[in-house]
Amino acid sequence: MDIPYTVHARPDTGLYNAKIGIWLFLASEVMLFGGLFSAYIFLRVGADYPWPVHDLDVRLGFINTVVLIASSVTVLMALAMLKLRKFGWYRINMALTVLCAGVFMFNKTLEYKAKFAHYAVKLTDGTLLTGHLPHGYQVKFDGVTELALSVPVKHTAVTADPVGYVLPFIEGTAPKFKTESGQEITLDEASIEALIAEALKKAKAENKGTASIKLVATAPIKLAAKPSEIFGYTETTITFRDGTTATGKLTDDKMTLEVDGVDARGVAQSEKSLAFDHRYLGDAWQKAFVENRDHHISEFEKDYPTRDKSRSATLQKDALYFKLNSAEPPAEGAAHGDAHGAEAHAPAAGHGEGHAHHPTVVLEKKDFTFFSNFTPKLNTYYAIYFTLTGLHGLHVVAGAGVLLYFLVFDGKRLRQDPEHLANRVEVGGLFWHFVDLVWIFLFPLLYLL
Repeated sequence: MDIPYTVHARPDTGLYNAKIGIWLFLASEVMLFGGLFSAYIFLRVGADYPWPVHDLDVRLGFINTVVLIASSVTVLMALAMLKLRKFGWYRINMALTVLCAGVFMFNKTLEYKAKFAHYAVKLTDGTLLTGHLPHGYQVKFDGVTELALSVPVKHTAVTADPVGYVLPFIEGTAPKFKTESGQEITLDEASIEALIAEALKKAKAENKGTASIKLVATAPIKLAAKPSEIFGYTETTITFRDGTTATGKLTDDKMTLEVDGVDARGVAQSEKSLAFDHRYLGDAWQKAFVENRDHHISEFEKDYPTRDKSRSATLQKDALYFKLNSAEPPAEGAAHGDAHGAEAHAPAAGHGEGHAHHPTVVLEKKDFTFFSNFTPKLNTYYAIYFTLTGLHGLHVVAGAGVLLYFLVFDGKRLRQDPEHLANRVEVGGLFWHFVDLVWIFLFPLLYLL
């Protein structure tokens, strides 16, 4: 059965069916992105914390903008060449369009990778330290001799599973464990399942809601886990996400951070930030920070004598977000040089190669309250950034996939019914132009404003 009006226009609308369909679909897409853009604007206007400005790599964003504009031209040229029956040029332009989509997504992957490798640590006084964790961050326990399991009689979403939640974090080879009855077992699924089944049977017989199991290690063990992999810890216990509690001694919960930025916008007296404590960056970096801050404030007052300094987000960023681009403090009078043009979220040059390009501090747990890489967990801005750019990226992949299908798998239609294929390419091109238009709005909204 032939579908009508795939090549020739309908007499009532003057359009073929697919073109009507794509315009209706694009109308729904406008409502989707329009709502997201509006949400971003309202959240930014009503933000109760310093909203990030100029935090993204403008050069990479600009390159992606040029790439997408070029792809809009090539997809239009592909349609024109197909209409003129110049099939060779059609294939070349369509291939260039798909290639541009690949370049765009490659650049976006680089940008995302930098965000996942870059961290912000919030100190107790509100200061944010940004940088990299050269060795990650783990909580370490030593001398662990006892595991306590609490198994609910009724089924729950998470139940005790020391094999899956504790065993992976034991450093070295796991020893054998003794049960309360004196039986010696190996920590594996079969032995734990048998132990839990016996404990549940006993708890039901005694009409208890939970079954308690204690395992004593035949030799002390060491544990090391990321905070996200555990439920909590004290000086003597660490509780894993399945509820298993290990008893031992906390040996290390300090964080080693290569600092590339000090954000004091959330501190009442920025020069007294905890970041400049003698245990951390110290007096020399404090002097460089104050010099940079005062320089930007004086330049702002000179250029904009009637403007309110406290209402300028750009001034607050320049004056109170101090970027550190060397392991040693800059010489006096050089704290506000060209180094501050660097993009705040780019990884340290040579990072991971054993070269110290930023000062390294060891933060005590009592001095910081929160840390995260530059992902949606960090703040509202990055939640929206990943939502908008991620959704747009999915549209890029989908649009490029359709155009690639036309190029690679629609050869039969190209030979037998090129006018029908031209209509299909036109519909795909309309969607591609919309994808490019969305980026034209995203680029200034996220990267420039």
